[in-house]
Amino acid sequence: MQNVKTAYYEIEGSHYEIGRKIAQLTGKDLRAAPPEHFNEEEIEKALALYDQHCPGIKEELIGFCDEVGMPLRENAFTWMSHLVPRCSGLALLPPHTENGHILLGRNYEFSIEDEDFHVYRIAPTGKYAHIGGSLIEFGRSEGINECGLAVSLSSCGFPVSNIPGMREPAIQGLHFWIVLRSLLDNCKNIKEALNKLQEIPIAYNMNLLLADREQNIALVETMDGEMAIQKGGNLGDSTFLCATNHIAIDSFKNRESFAMRNSLVRYETIKKYVEHTKSITEQGLKKFLLTKYPEGMTVWYYKDWFGTVKSVVMDVNEGKYSICWGGREENGWDDYYVDKKIGNCEKEITVINEPGNKEFFEVVPF
Repeated sequence: MQNVKTAYYEIEGSHYEIGRKIAQLTGKDLRAAPPEHFNEEEIEKALALYDQHCPGIKEELIGFCDEVGMPLRENAFTWMSHLVPRCSGLALLPPHTENGHILLGRNYEFSIEDEDFHVYRIAPTGKYAHIGGSLIEFGRSEGINECGLAVSLSSCGFPVSNIPGMREPAIQGLHFWIVLRSLLDNCKNIKEALNKLQEIPIAYNMNLLLADREQNIALVETMDGEMAIQKGGNLGDSTFLCATNHIAIDSFKNRESFAMRNSLVRYETIKKYVEHTKSITEQGLKKFLLTKYPEGMTVWYYKDWFGTVKSVVMDVNEGKYSICWGGREENGWDDYYVDKKIGNCEKEITVINEPGNKEFFEVVPF
């Protein structure tokens, strides 16, 4: 068993002020040597993309670097976002929920050492306020904004990165964490989010789940620069959508015909849970996410970069973000609301490491 410190931070102000405050609150340096190819020309390309598709993020990076006294080039977010997790998620419309609310639930799997363990409520001047889990502090793995747009991400296929050993990006573009941050900052509903996504060069292969207060849900899959979309609610026929770590949209399946066995098992487990549960409650969904694989979504293979870092349930109607760290009910669920400030707080949680097995990670055709 291992103890880990988590934190929730609330920050308002200009993007530059937010960047400085992140440095002050976290005490982090985020310094990481960039690849040799990431020269001044590449920096300018990256920053131009950030300005175009997630305006304000560059100012946050500058504010952070000014506060800690480091070159912008050496901030890990600066070069890692210019183009790694394994996750599960589901979006539910009222036909499936007991209280008639729209729910988006997800598990996020990664390693302990490479996770922020931070939740932010950010209210940038001139942008929508949002609550979400952070990646390299500035990016988001999931979140919900003041308009009720909720987003959640899982990798589609083998993770894409400019780090050696990962799948190389097929196009020049952005990593998922800055894409999600852009949607939360700038979009009030799924229609706006889908329009925004069409404009962004997305280098990461992802399954993106979205839900909004207008009774809409959507699944967006990207693969090597191409995109497929499945819609539900007022925009389509689906009343629930789910995704794990392989292609789920039929029209896209010819692009990659294999997946890890655990991804296929988790996908079918989610479908069976929704189809066999007449009326899903928030507590029931939370219990399902914390149930250990294969009956549920939780695994503790942190040393294999596949441990449940967090389970999250977002209530779109209430603007509520609920999180349980470490895939353990003993760590408790913490509730945060976009329209309610409670002040900064820290919490110590415990995680359990277990060894993985070959069958879990086996790659099989589908």
